[in-house]
Amino acid sequence: MEIEIIAARNVTKLKPTADQKVFQHGYQLGLERLAEQLFGKKYHKSVNRTDIKFWATFYRSAFEVLKASTFRSIGSIDRSHEHAIRQEIDRFLVSSKNLKSKDEIHGELIVRLFRLVFLLLGREPYPARGKLRDFNTFRTLNYSQTKEQRSWLIQGHIQRSAETLGFEDSFAADYAFLEWCRANKRSNSDRSSYTEWAQAQFPEIADYYR
Repeated sequence: MEIEIIAARNVTKLKPTADQKVFQHGYQLGLERLAEQLFGKKYHKSVNRTDIKFWATFYRSAFEVLKASTFRSIGSIDRSHEHAIRQEIDRFLVSSKNLKSKDEIHGELIVRLFRLVFLLLGREPYPARGKLRDFNTFRTLNYSQTKEQRSWLIQGHIQRSAETLGFEDSFAADYAFLEWCRANKRSNSDRSSYTEWAQAQFPEIADYYR
């Protein structure tokens, strides 16, 4: 697919100054936590990394995750919409390679992320009076969920809240489910069994994910 890169007009490219290579973000752990969520322990204590080159590499890696994974979660999509989404992801991957300063990199990042948000909601940004926009002009966003997917959501919630729910830890919560399966002659590999157990033991949690 051909990627259209929109170049800046009448802008003089300056060599990045020293401060443009330093990204101070340590007052919040949000960036480190996001990086760990995506790529694991190699980003542990990355809050101490202030070189923008390090974080630019992370941004590109995150966009590569979006490129590889976005359409695995979308059931159906028209070709024009798919093309527009792919193009925004690819634009960042291409243009960010040539950006050196933190302002340039973050400017491009903000634009591409906002455009992706709008596109994934249904359409590109457009001008209108006030704050309200209709994203369903060309297509309507719907989320669907299988019974198996719901059961995994419920299990994740119970595992995270195990101690609050009276278990020693998440393993104890899973063991309680296995004991219930044995007592009720149910297969623990059948995901509907987990939902049934959760509905009986923790109805508020099970109902939350309806």
